[in-house]
Parts: sequence; C-alpha cells; structure tokens
Amino acid sequence: MPIKNSSASILKNLLRPAVRFGLRRGIKVRAIVDELKSLLIEEARAELHRAKQDLTISKLSVMTGLQRRDVQRISSPINESEQHLDLLTRVIGAWGSGERFSRGAKPRALSFEGTQSDFAELVKGVSSDLNPSTVLFELERLGLVERKGSELRLLWNSYQISGDVDDAYTLLERDIRTLIESVDLNITKSAQIPNLHISTHFDNVSVNEVPAIREWLLKKGAALHAEAREYIGSLDKDLNPARYAETGGAKVTLGSFSLCELPQDKDNLEVSDESR
Repeated sequence: MPIKNSSASILKNLLRPAVRFGLRRGIKVRAIVDELKSLLIEEARAELHRAKQDLTISKLSVMTGLQRRDVQRISSPINESEQHLDLLTRVIGAWGSGERFSRGAKPRALSFEGTQSDFAELVKGVSSDLNPSTVLFELERLGLVERKGSELRLLWNSYQISGDVDDAYTLLERDIRTLIESVDLNITKSAQIPNLHISTHFDNVSVNEVPAIREWLLKKGAALHAEAREYIGSLDKDLNPARYAETGGAKVTLGSFSLCELPQDKDNLEVSDESR
C-alpha cells in the first residue's frame, strides 16, 4: 500500500503531541533541539548495533546529518528508568502467570523472609542479578504489595502507574514507540497476521456517566490483561522450563489506554501582533 503523505509530513504529525507537551511545560526550542540531537545519536547507535556494524563517528554523522563535533559531544546513556520499569513489570507478570506463584491466574500470597522464600525465588526466576530486598522495597514504595504477617500479597496484578512521574512518562514513551512500530508493520504488511490496532470513539456521551465509564473501562482492561498474561505467560520460556529447548526471544506487547474528556468551551483564537 503506497503512503500518500511524505515521510516528513508523517513525522510532523507524530511529533505534534510531543510539541504540545513541551509548550504546556515551558520547554523551549533549544532544549527540544538538544534532546532531538541526542535521540538521533542514540537511535543511530542502536541501528548500527542491530546491523552488526562498527560504530564510528563518521557513520553516525552521515546517518543523522549532524556535524562530527556534535556527535562527539553527545553521549547516549542507558535509559535506566525504562529498565527499572521493565523489571517490575516482569516480576509482577511472573507472579500472576507462573504456576508456582498463582492459582488460576490469581497471584497467591508468598513468603518473603529469607533467601529461600517464595518471593526470593520469584525474583530470581526473572533475573539472577536482581536483589529481592530491593525489588520488595520498590513494590512497597509504589503501593503494589502489602505484608500480612509472614506473607506478601500483590495488590495490583498489573503495573498501573499513578504517582511516579518518571515511570509514568517512561511507560508513555514505550507505548508510543510500540504503537508506531505496530502500525508501521501493518502498513508494510511485514507480518502475515496484522497487529491489533483498534480505537473506539464517541463524541456525545452523557457527562454524568463519565465516572461510571472510567470505572468500567478500568475493570474490563485489567481483566483483558490478566487473561493475556495467563495465556502468553504459559508460552514464555522464563516461566516454563519445559520450553527450554525451544527458540526464544520473541517479544509480545499488549497496550491499552482510555481517555474520557469533559466538554470545554472552544474559542476561536487569533494570533495578534503586539508590536503593532
């Protein structure tokens, strides 16, 4: 299927929400340009790594159009916030889908004291590099678990961020990236079975019903993801040692979001030249 709009025009539309975000928070053009340069270098480095090509200043300069001195100046640190988010998501996912730690897709209470506890085994199953005590501290800090005597209970079977600003925007960035890649694969028909891309929209709903709609969407969305974790978790090699000999590494992401907006008065705004 040919793409009618130019790549630059498509990029402009993709950047529009980010520009709106920046304007609302007083981020000036200099900061935007600096971050854009940094992202260009970061993604160019990733492309060279995926292509198993040598990383050189010249290649990065050609790929991005940046001058060599800019390439040398800009560093590309690892996104620690995203790594942190992924680890917590994996721990919660393993708790809710692993046969040892759940009953019928419902996370069970785990012992958590000592290196041989259920919780320690859960964390080690996700990554041997993780410290169970550190993970427990973070889960408690975010209000995702509670202690009941000698047992630890999971309060939320999905990682829904509320107050942690860094994690919230890291999740937003990941969701945007995933959606773009999903749509791009659908357009290019790179996969025989298309990725899920559905949006439901109504524009004249009773304002009084908005709270009930929000609650309904939250419950239905959580139920969908619980079912997805049970099914996909049964096919994950980390959670099922019997699949050890199978080829792994495939990533599956299911994202959901809802937005209920109340009506607002929309005035026609005209830009005036105050110098006149």
